[in-house]
Amino acid sequence: MRKLIGEILAARGFVAPPVIEEAFRKQGEGDRRRIGEILRASGVATADQIGFALAEQAGFPLVEKDLTARQDLSILARFPIFLARRFNALPLFVENDHLIVATADPDDRLLLNQLFLLYGATVVPLMLDEKRVTELINNAYSRIETTEGTLNEEEFRDMADEEGGALPDLIDSNDEAPLIRFVNAMVAKAVKERASDIHFESFEDEMFVRFRRDGKLYVVQKVPKAAQAGLITRIKIMARLNIAEKRLPQDGNIKIRVAGNDIDFRVSTLPSVHGESVVLRILDKTTLQLSLDNCGFNQRDLKIMRQMIRKKHGIFLVTGPTGSGKTTTLYSALTEINSPDVKIITEEDPVEYHLKGINQIHINPKIGLTFAAGLRHILRQDPDIIMVGEIRDRETADIAIQASLTGHLVFSTLHTNDAPSAFTRLIDMEVEPFLIASTVIGVLAQRLVRKLCTHCREPYHPDPSILRELGLDPNEYRDHLFYQAVGCERCAHTGYQGRTGIFELLIVDDDTRRAVMNRQDASVLKKIAAASGMLTLREDGAMKAVKGITSPDEVLLRTQEDA
Repeated sequence: MRKLIGEILAARGFVAPPVIEEAFRKQGEGDRRRIGEILRASGVATADQIGFALAEQAGFPLVEKDLTARQDLSILARFPIFLARRFNALPLFVENDHLIVATADPDDRLLLNQLFLLYGATVVPLMLDEKRVTELINNAYSRIETTEGTLNEEEFRDMADEEGGALPDLIDSNDEAPLIRFVNAMVAKAVKERASDIHFESFEDEMFVRFRRDGKLYVVQKVPKAAQAGLITRIKIMARLNIAEKRLPQDGNIKIRVAGNDIDFRVSTLPSVHGESVVLRILDKTTLQLSLDNCGFNQRDLKIMRQMIRKKHGIFLVTGPTGSGKTTTLYSALTEINSPDVKIITEEDPVEYHLKGINQIHINPKIGLTFAAGLRHILRQDPDIIMVGEIRDRETADIAIQASLTGHLVFSTLHTNDAPSAFTRLIDMEVEPFLIASTVIGVLAQRLVRKLCTHCREPYHPDPSILRELGLDPNEYRDHLFYQAVGCERCAHTGYQGRTGIFELLIVDDDTRRAVMNRQDASVLKKIAAASGMLTLREDGAMKAVKGITSPDEVLLRTQEDA
């Protein structure tokens, strides 16, 4: 005997039995709506919950994770994305001659008939919230492998004069021109593989397309030389750059929809001896998780960071090379302390991500808006917290110090190898040591290390010499299992998936202030900070290797200068 929808909803814990009984009572009093419709209208059950109950009633019990785990991408060839968007429906899988379909409207007869004609199977509609169906459509079609094909000179010979505007959603773009198809495919592939940058590099005989994934570059395509001019022109058109200017570098931006998400690209062109090269920095807000909890801090440093960013005045510096995650850490800190009763102003070069509720200024030295000039005007805007993208010169440093002395909390970055070197760098800028000692409250040095792929990582015992390099006692960790990279399909055979931070957090105490006042070098400051509990970059990385987050080899590679 077939179960009633109410019984299934109660059994799954979606709706309490008394609520279902009330819905039955309404039906008995003349309400002609179905039980599911009554429960949904009253707000006690969602469309998804009712959909799962209907699927179970039809003999196909499903749970939330089945929507992606059981998705059969091969069946989508018969149901192109334009149909999926038109009907807001997605075929999930076929089981026992039944086609399970996610849809916002399970009573759409035109959809059901269309699916029956295409698949020749009995259609079982799974009713879901309209937004949820759209997410499933974007996710499914973005996972379908893009076939770029081998490019040839004949296809690309006359493409230099192409014209075009902003791209539609790249997943269902049907542009016929090979050049446009290729650029679309590269962009969609890069976003799907979570690359941070796309490099179009011009060489003597050909052009390389390389992706930077987790900090490393990989060649993904070689382009014939004949296609180079047309390819660069196409990207310039998308970024609204001057296609006639080939002798000077240019910067621009592109906004494209990929799998239903708005993705921003920062575009940079650079002339070289073999023609222009272009780099697209991918700024994907959908993958950005701005929280100190997601940065990779250990419990001690996380607690101290939260104390630091809530101080009323002072300068907090983040140091490290380009691409070490400094901006993300600062954005995470600002996001955590952002509230309606606090005014935060940032000046950046450029503004990478737009943060709600925070005033952000794009520095433009060409018109005289430098960090120093912008900082002067920011102080007239009555801010509580200021973020300066980078302290590059004495003028900016002096104004930042004055801002902190007048009751402002200032965040900024420096390019130094470790935390103690930040003080010597400021002294090299001819900033007075007593001003540094009285304003700087903390310095955070950081790097990014690749995280091991949890699907293929392999346990092993490192050589004792490796443990000694990490600063670990080989006798203490003789029986401890570490992990090394292997490689599988899920991590593109790299052995790594994603990155996390390793940190060196120096808190300025009385001993540190005295050392700065006496112009002590970085090695002395490092010993003082270590005595107060600071972990070096390598020591923090070693702890992450001990926990299996990353490999010993990766830590040694990223902290070579910390030996």
